[in-house]
Amino acid sequence: MAHNEHSYDNSGFFAIVMGLVVLVGMACLPATIGWILTFTG
Repeated sequence: MAHNEHSYDNSGFFAIVMGLVVLVGMACLPATIGWILTFTG
């Protein structure tokens, strides 16, 4: 398979973005649970 210098692998960038999404999601999880308990309880 020939190597195309104009194409690049996005998997590393995708992994970083997904890691940031998970990190922010986990950081917001307690607040989300608190809001759900406040509005439903």
